[in-house]
Amino acid sequence: MAKATRAFLDNSGKLHSTPENATLSDIASILGRIGADTGITAGLAQKIFEKRAELEAAFSDYDSLCEAGDA
Repeated sequence: MAKATRAFLDNSGKLHSTPENATLSDIASILGRIGADTGITAGLAQKIFEKRAELEAAFSDYDSLCEAGDA
């Protein structure tokens, strides 16, 4: 028998079982590949700075899911 299940879509349309996993997938996509030329820590910091708006949107989406009682 078929059953209903709750799932969460990331921005690329992939299904995830939790809002956390969907948000992590979106953040990984936003950050992309961190180059070795600047070092991982400096490169990550630079990416976070450059992608601030997209990261804030991802966390806002996550907060909305949690507030709706889906987490």
